[in-house]
Amino acid sequence: MRSDLAPWRMGPQLLADDPVRSAPRTPAAVVRHFGAVQAQEHLWAPWAVGLRCGATFAQVLDGLWGQGVVRTHALRTTWHYVHADDLPLVIAATADRVMGQLVSHVRRAGMDEARLLAASEVVTQVVRENPGCTRDLIAGRLADAGYEEKGDRLAHVVMVAELRGDIGGERRPGQHEYHPLELAPLPEQDEALAWLARTYAQGHGPFTPHDLAWWSSLTVRQARAAIDLAGLEPVTLAGQELWSLGTPLAVEVPPVLLLANFDEVISHVRDAAVKADVGPGYDTAMFATGLLFLRGRLQGHWQRRTRGRDVTVEVAADRRLTPAEQRHLEARVDQYRAFATDA
Repeated sequence: MRSDLAPWRMGPQLLADDPVRSAPRTPAAVVRHFGAVQAQEHLWAPWAVGLRCGATFAQVLDGLWGQGVVRTHALRTTWHYVHADDLPLVIAATADRVMGQLVSHVRRAGMDEARLLAASEVVTQVVRENPGCTRDLIAGRLADAGYEEKGDRLAHVVMVAELRGDIGGERRPGQHEYHPLELAPLPEQDEALAWLARTYAQGHGPFTPHDLAWWSSLTVRQARAAIDLAGLEPVTLAGQELWSLGTPLAVEVPPVLLLANFDEVISHVRDAAVKADVGPGYDTAMFATGLLFLRGRLQGHWQRRTRGRDVTVEVAADRRLTPAEQRHLEARVDQYRAFATDA
């Protein structure tokens, strides 16, 4: 995120007090606010949710899996939290694009589309017969059926069943578990695209068509069409043409934020302007386990170390913190430690 847009984006991101919008109070409500929340790193993704609703690690997991949220592959061929009621909209809007990426990838790995689809049907049947099964069991049953797939090929076969909405899962400490899904019928694509653009604006706006395209795997042309279907409003902020769900409201930017490494705050397109805004520490921060934001700018990284129930947070900032920022940082560290120790 460009720091000069932070006053308008921190409210929709649920990272700053917003006098107009009431913040979601449950993990499932946070996920539905964003439409989909990046969940690639299963130890860090709960922090992205818990930070926004005041829930601990254990409360996040209970508040996701017990309230209709699944962990599934969506959008950019990566894990996301999505509520089952919203999953048909996500699938209708983006699954064709993601499927195209999968087919291209497995072809390069020597697997044709027909085999990919046939094997994925076996996956669906295995999960229906064995709710809560792991990928190891799925691999064994695939081999029994003549599809001995490993590594990326196995992952992509399973992903196809997810992209159809046949299966989803949950991840508690231990392995990911797969469950059969019974979703509502898929809506028309125009309805789904409009929903996707409105929901992206709700959680990430104001935004550019390139932002929506990067987040969703749509083409820029499709993203523009989705914006038109959603009836979003054009705005100019910080010298940039953007789209918004209603009139953007500037809020007070938090002095310090400790965010997960794939937090939704960085789901805007990663262009040269963002790198120039952050400076030479951009690559180091982006590949770290946690992101340090100072007054809306990505300014370093952090990591945790655990020994039993003791959690230590180590922070590396790109500049010297002011005394006030140091106090805010200490409060954020205490907040994270309280979140992480209830695991």
